[in-house]
Amino acid sequence: MTQLSPTPVVVLPNFHSIGVDGIRHCKIIGTLGPSSSTEETLRALILGGLNIARLNFSHGDHAMHKKNIDLVRRISAETGHPVAILQDLQGPKIRCGKLIGGGLEIRKGESYTLVYSAEQTDPKIIPIDYKDLVKDVSVGQRVMMDDGNFILRIEAINGQNVVVRVEEGGLLKPRKGVNFPDAKLSLPAMTEKDSKDLLFGIQNGVDYVALSFVQDPSDILGIKKMIKAMGSDIPVIAKIEKLPAIDTINEIAQVADGLMVARGDLGVEGDVEKVPGFQRLILAAGARHAKPVIVATQMLESMIENPQATLAEVADVANAVLDGADCIMLSGEVASGRYPVECVQTMVDIIREVEHWTFKRPDRYSSTDRRKPTNNWEDHEAIARAACEAADSLNAKAIVVLTLTGSIARSIAKWRPVTPIIAISPRPEVVHRMSMIWGVYGMLNELFYNTDALLAQLPEQMKKLGLVASGDTIVITAGIPINHVRPTNMIKIHRIP
Repeated sequence: MTQLSPTPVVVLPNFHSIGVDGIRHCKIIGTLGPSSSTEETLRALILGGLNIARLNFSHGDHAMHKKNIDLVRRISAETGHPVAILQDLQGPKIRCGKLIGGGLEIRKGESYTLVYSAEQTDPKIIPIDYKDLVKDVSVGQRVMMDDGNFILRIEAINGQNVVVRVEEGGLLKPRKGVNFPDAKLSLPAMTEKDSKDLLFGIQNGVDYVALSFVQDPSDILGIKKMIKAMGSDIPVIAKIEKLPAIDTINEIAQVADGLMVARGDLGVEGDVEKVPGFQRLILAAGARHAKPVIVATQMLESMIENPQATLAEVADVANAVLDGADCIMLSGEVASGRYPVECVQTMVDIIREVEHWTFKRPDRYSSTDRRKPTNNWEDHEAIARAACEAADSLNAKAIVVLTLTGSIARSIAKWRPVTPIIAISPRPEVVHRMSMIWGVYGMLNELFYNTDALLAQLPEQMKKLGLVASGDTIVITAGIPINHVRPTNMIKIHRIP
């Protein structure tokens, strides 16, 4: 009988030490930067529990990102930890231009004029780099600067210029961000820089691409068209950071491959106290459409400088896990903070603690938020639900998914089963992409199409990897016959000999 080669298998080696019962379901994203791009630190992050490495294309050049991609791939292969790479495109960020004297004191009650320009020529003019501003804004709307620290209001539109009055002022520095929370801007979702960066990402095999400042579904459809034209099928994450996106969140969730709750810009665009509600709304949309959701921004902000998180931060992370986030993301904490490895360990500890007592609640897979009338279900949805129920009823150690695209694994994860999901695929890119999906861990197997050999040898292989032991039960789903590339149509209950 054909034996399964151990060479292509990718699993978390700590399964041997913690067992399948001890794995995390919620995943961790860390942004690479000066504090986390050395081999020693990155290896410690990956061994410590980092699931996805984020490359922020608002900073650095292609040479730096290429170095980080190669380093992540090498360490992932050496350690056996599958790590996905998320390319985060900069997007059309509006900024003020160069200011006289290196800064401008904008005073409460005074008026200034926003002018399309790269450089300030008059103390009462604020240059910005958005040419068509007058077409998108109206008198009475707010203008936010420097991450919302300064608030201005539009009082007149004179030709191509916009007159604003300061409500909350201070020292404005060059190149600070400018937001227009009450307007839907006609800026293209993809800039020329983004297009070049996207091509670089595709050529270097990133696993996900995040599109910034998404406003409606057409933004996602546009970048997907570009990706297809470049010969790729890289999944697209919609960053929800503008209020118009909230209004069309279900439509965006339908066409995107995942969502990100970008709380920083959401807090600037809208009232800060509304951000927790936005977060739950976005998480619900992701759950409804079986799309992973990332919760980001200021998760452990104090750990940029301090070795321990505050109680408020711990509660914030815990609530994101409780609300159903697939991933929680660290930005400056890992990219430029003093304690990047400690930040990931803190995340791991919080997630484990929350999941330990959360999973004691019964019937996790029957959440009404994820239900729809059964007469509208497709076959794969019924299979996914049945797999969760079978695993729960039999106290199975794992739900094993044989998949070409990962879609059935996402469907099963949607129901949030206690049982870990092991997704086996012959496609390395699918194995990496599973790193973002709640409760799913990928394994690469090149004998995927040899049905008899795969199903016969799979239990023994899982025993060797420390996933199961003799007497354990696993639930297997697949499209049979596998070599005909069929949709998932089978559930098999198997007891490990």
